[in-house]
Amino acid sequence: MKRLRTHTAAVLASTLLMGGCPLLPTDVTATGGAPATVTIVQGDNQIAQAGRALSAPIVLRVVDASGKGVARQTATVVVVSGGGTVTPATAVSDSSGELKLSWTLGSASITQQLLATVKEGVAASLLATAVYPTTVVLAQGTSQTGKVATALKNDVVVRVVGPSNQPMIGVPVSFAVVVGGGAITPQSGVTNSLGEISAKWTLGGVAGPNLVVATSGTLPPVPIPATATP
Repeated sequence: MKRLRTHTAAVLASTLLMGGCPLLPTDVTATGGAPATVTIVQGDNQIAQAGRALSAPIVLRVVDASGKGVARQTATVVVVSGGGTVTPATAVSDSSGELKLSWTLGSASITQQLLATVKEGVAASLLATAVYPTTVVLAQGTSQTGKVATALKNDVVVRVVGPSNQPMIGVPVSFAVVVGGGAITPQSGVTNSLGEISAKWTLGGVAGPNLVVATSGTLPPVPIPATATP
């Protein structure tokens, strides 16, 4: 009993010395020193279609003067040029000092820039290149022959590409019958993940040449001929 009273008195004395709070074990997370710079871990100088997200996330790291990651640092992230968006616009570094961002490119320029700032003089600038549609390519369906007033065996397929034949996704394409009086369905739509859109063409009711034209924005139109037989 005497030993128990002695232990209780020791705890009470500790409590009084600490302003009424007992001494308890605590977990302390090291945060590093003062943030000295923001380094780019990944995501700089990517190339993507204008208006679409970069394929790899942006990863930055806030470090102190010794190169150690600094946790719980708030970075303000803004698009400097290009007109795109970044998510989140405000990010907090994790226990390794890292920040992860998603950058969707705009359509205002080819070269686009992002700036992440922790404090004055502590920031990182990243660049990306936006690519745009350059060509409409006829992938399938040209020069077919079919009976009048019937659908052609093969669908018409066009592909919209950018530099190096990169497929352009979600690009509007329109089809118009200009010779023969037939019909094409759909008359318009957007390209899929391959940069393609397909349409079914029903020839006109008179034997002879038929012609459909595919257009996309200001790109050169693509004529697609066919022949209707009796």
